[in-house]
Amino acid sequence: ISEQVNLSVVLANVNVIIELPLSVSGEASPNRLFYSGQVKGESAMKNEDDVGSSVDVEVTVSNRGKSLRTLGSAYLNLMWPHEMANGKWLLYPMKIQLKEKVQSGRSMECSPVDAVNPLKLNTVREDTKTSGQSQSSASRWAITYPAKKKDIVLDCARGTAHCTIFQCPLYSFDQQVVLNVHGRLWNSTFLEDYPSGSALEVVIRANITVKSSIKNLVLRDATTQISVMLYSDLDIVTHGGVPWWIILIAILAGLLLLLLLVCILWK
Repeated sequence: ISEQVNLSVVLANVNVIIELPLSVSGEASPNRLFYSGQVKGESAMKNEDDVGSSVDVEVTVSNRGKSLRTLGSAYLNLMWPHEMANGKWLLYPMKIQLKEKVQSGRSMECSPVDAVNPLKLNTVREDTKTSGQSQSSASRWAITYPAKKKDIVLDCARGTAHCTIFQCPLYSFDQQVVLNVHGRLWNSTFLEDYPSGSALEVVIRANITVKSSIKNLVLRDATTQISVMLYSDLDIVTHGGVPWWIILIAILAGLLLLLLLVCILWK
């Protein structure tokens, strides 16, 4: 409401950015995997359950703003740790699927396609896989397992693993796009290299990148990290705790020994 006269004109430059309101998050189910049994060669693998424990990874891209329109080429990139630093299998990818909550009918295939199930293993039916996995996880983790230090981290960013980068195109969408990856822990690798005594962490990373000629395009919260812990079944048996009846026998034996010593000293 004030008036100021005789002011000189000032020119100011303002930086304007275009911020894509995209965020990415992820989770693994289950987030604890177990390995045990016998070492098998790659040629002996016929079905996916011959490989090892099953894991399903879900990565969600959320759009908090209006319907996304093409400002360039946007991609969801998944760094899938498929092999160890020594070249042995780590997580074997069986299936990958990108889908929208509201289907647009547009093809959304991730590449490289030939990196999915390269050994052409026979798949397990969904109902069999789900029931078997839930029972196995519940029965194993029901045993008391002590907290252990993470001895080894298998992460492509640290050079301790090698990743296949699955690149999935993100076309216009309103709310969410979900990437589902089904894989198997390569059991034989860990039986050979980590027979027992180690707690391992596998890190799966995902991010969003945009290839565009627009220089002032900004992305925030465009990365996520998913961790999966690996344990040997032998460790669970070893550290699973002492049965109650052994504790009871030990207490009774201690009391009898104490009474015997008291009698001897009294005599």
